[in-house]
Amino acid sequence: MDNDIYDERVQERGKEYFLKNMVKYCIKRGNTLQGTVYGSDSYITKVDLKTNTGICTCPYQFNCKHAYALLESYKNGKYVNGDELFFNLSKMEKNEILEIFEDIIKKHNLWDEFVKTDVTLLDTAKNMLELTKIEKKNLFTFTSFLRNQFLKNAENTELLEIIPDIIKYIQERKKLEEILFLIVDELFERGKTDKDILKRLIELSKKYRELWMVKDNILDYEYFELLDY
Repeated sequence: MDNDIYDERVQERGKEYFLKNMVKYCIKRGNTLQGTVYGSDSYITKVDLKTNTGICTCPYQFNCKHAYALLESYKNGKYVNGDELFFNLSKMEKNEILEIFEDIIKKHNLWDEFVKTDVTLLDTAKNMLELTKIEKKNLFTFTSFLRNQFLKNAENTELLEIIPDIIKYIQERKKLEEILFLIVDELFERGKTDKDILKRLIELSKKYRELWMVKDNILDYEYFELLDY
């Protein structure tokens, strides 16, 4: 089955990753492997043991070397039985489980999962943009926030909605182009599975000449059907 899904080069690199201890952990839960595999970043990887197909947060996304490394970890017995782990938890006293739960929240700072506020990610981005009027260095703060938080976690509509504000507040041309390139590239990546996003982006590009890079991306991705949209 591996040979049908993973090409020879992917298999070789996946084995190398396993042998070099690049698999942080491998958990078997039912017919699924879940784990984190290191590469140029740490990637969350899942493998369906019924088909051996893999899904990963790396740029390759499907049936990549990280997924194959996870399979190698499983084949070599380097995995944790998640079913057994949860079975053992089910036999513990409530207070014991709550103590474990509290320690996990504190260690990984997971308060956001339980404390809800009215401030959205888009609100925060817009507020940061307004701060760039007050002090120039806030532009670098916004750019870092964009790279590390907003691009990864924003909804498609939020990515589109922030563009007019960026054009309004950022006057420095090179910085403006850098930021718009980041957002446009992210939208085109998402557009692989949802062309409607790109149609809305094209509508914006007709309104704002600063979005000239949209047409270039259409050509780069060979989405020629969108040229006349």
